Amino acid sequence: MTSRTPLVLLVRQKGTQRWTIETRDFAAFRQSLGPDVVNALSRCFVHADRLTSLIGFAYLSEQHHGKDSTPFSRDLQTMVWFVVGTLRELATAVRDLRSALAKRGLLDPKSAPWVTLRDIEKRWEDDPFYRDMRNIVAFHIDPDVTEKGLQALANKGRVVIVEGEGKRQHNTSLKLGLEALFMGCTMDIDGFQKFMSAVGEDQGGSRAIEEAFTLALEKAGIPFEEDTHGA
Repeated sequence: MTSRTPLVLLVRQKGTQRWTIETRDFAAFRQSLGPDVVNALSRCFVHADRLTSLIGFAYLSEQHHGKDSTPFSRDLQTMVWFVVGTLRELATAVRDLRSALAKRGLLDPKSAPWVTLRDIEKRWEDDPFYRDMRNIVAFHIDPDVTEKGLQALANKGRVVIVEGEGKRQHNTSLKLGLEALFMGCTMDIDGFQKFMSAVGEDQGGSRAIEEAFTLALEKAGIPFEEDTHGA
């Protein structure tokens, strides 16, 4: 363990609303918190940022294209499935972070952020229904799922293959793929609503990651102060 105690500073940029949280001695920071903790935390940060971005992308798409438009419908579907895959990856990183903090005596499992993160971990890491969604409809598309969906669509008769507004590519949706994916998931309406509710709730896990980070600093005895003198 290094003899130096690194500071983590909140630095506000004068004349703007921009700010940073930083350390002037990252090597000491990493050693004090633990290399395994910082590694897992970094992965959690990546996935938390992606979840935040996906919310922003959906909002901007709605504002730009309109709620009832073809491109917004496409973007929203894409966002939902990417959230599913990201939540699965976040759960794995959360498990590693929880384990690393526990080994170093820095985990407070009953704290508010860890109650939230443990729920996300249990759902997307331990529950096979949610966990396997990553591998069949999110980052990987299982051909058996699409085949099942296509067979179900064959019984419908009329199926929209592609839809669009005007001639521009970004205003079109290759709808057959999404329809096959949805029909092949074998979820009834109640199951789908439960699933979507969990996705929406867990997408807010980014805040819990930030709170868990602050709590880890406190447990490790790393001071977190505001730099009143500027960067």
